[in-house]
Amino acid sequence: MTAPDLSDPNLPNLMLRLGLPAMAGLSLNAAHQVVDAGFVGQLGAAPLAVLALLAPFAGLVASLGVGLGIGAASTVARALGAERPERARQIAGLGFCVAGLLAIGLWVVLQALCLPVLHLLGTPEESLSLARGYFPVLTLTLSFGLLQILCDFLAIGRGEARVSLRTLALCFGLNMALDPLFIFTFGLGLEGAAWATLTAQIVTLGIWALWFLAPDRRPEIGRLALLGPILRVGLPEAAALAVTTCGFIAVLRLSAGLDGVEAVAGLGLALRLLFLMILPLEGFAIGVQPVLAHAHGAGDAPRVARVQGLLILGALCVGGLAAALLWLGAAPVCGLLSEDIRVRAEAVAALHWLALAVPAVALRLVVQIGLQAAIRPRLALVLGLAPMGWLLWPALALLVPRRGLNALPMAITLAACLSAVLALALLRHGRLSPDAMGVSA
Repeated sequence: MTAPDLSDPNLPNLMLRLGLPAMAGLSLNAAHQVVDAGFVGQLGAAPLAVLALLAPFAGLVASLGVGLGIGAASTVARALGAERPERARQIAGLGFCVAGLLAIGLWVVLQALCLPVLHLLGTPEESLSLARGYFPVLTLTLSFGLLQILCDFLAIGRGEARVSLRTLALCFGLNMALDPLFIFTFGLGLEGAAWATLTAQIVTLGIWALWFLAPDRRPEIGRLALLGPILRVGLPEAAALAVTTCGFIAVLRLSAGLDGVEAVAGLGLALRLLFLMILPLEGFAIGVQPVLAHAHGAGDAPRVARVQGLLILGALCVGGLAAALLWLGAAPVCGLLSEDIRVRAEAVAALHWLALAVPAVALRLVVQIGLQAAIRPRLALVLGLAPMGWLLWPALALLVPRRGLNALPMAITLAACLSAVLALALLRHGRLSPDAMGVSA
């Protein structure tokens, strides 16, 4: 199959061809998260609470893979835009070396720190034995996940978003099919959800190994200096995601302190449904980012500006529609995912606030990927740290004493909206200008 031409003059068509598959891929990820919660929710509030508490921790580890992947994808696309395909293969080779070392190191460290991590996350005592059985298999899925994330982003960086979609569809589809088998038929309960994920990951990584054997994309180990551009783009994204997941961990711990296991389960379920709307929007932006990076590599400022304009318009329109769907569907969907009345009530109340954050999140994502493509890592970091970092904590301090448990989704929404205002300010002052790319291809 011929790779898409990232310099195609038909921009709307090119953006749809790259963005929609990546959007579908992350939609499958979000659907998988919700289906997982639905199956685990049938086991009771305690397993669902453990899943909710450990999901942000999994996101914290995955942030390393996403940061590395985004950095590699952006620099690969810029190298291709500068007509240097051998450099693109060397970047991929270095990326795999770093991801492999991270995967092994993390697995060893996490095995040794099982109990301290569970206590740090605020796992209730009555759920601790359940979490201890789940944690070792979860850490294996996190290590394999780092490699899988890098494969996805390297394909997207080459404009092969459809290949990424097919492998994600295989992985998440197989995972959802295996969930009831491992959880109920084999009687593994919560641990079965992790075993289903691990099985699907091993199959998917085998497919990726075959894909990367092709001569034009076979990774080569290049000079260590090539890590510089990867890290300049990737580290701010990894830091932003890490802060975001730490924010979610803190919010879930607060919910446990304010109203117990049911509050954790309800808010955790609401956050999964929020991601069901946000991840597709993020996927589209990630899929289109190589077009921006390629245009920067080619020095085509008008093309950069046009892509940014189309992305912003789409973010506001689609984000508004997604918010309406989330608001209207909160009660019926939560009723399907949990039989516990208190869990459902907490989830619906949270979703009615969180739905309002969706358009703001979409706008912030578009501006952030524009900063990454332009190699403006410091501004990308400041913007990425805003919603669940330096803007969230003042909002929590202001609202929690007055509104209690309801303050948690309110604070998340307020911080997201203020982050969107910051993104608009960066746009207004030309901070995404291709005249300040910072790093050559």
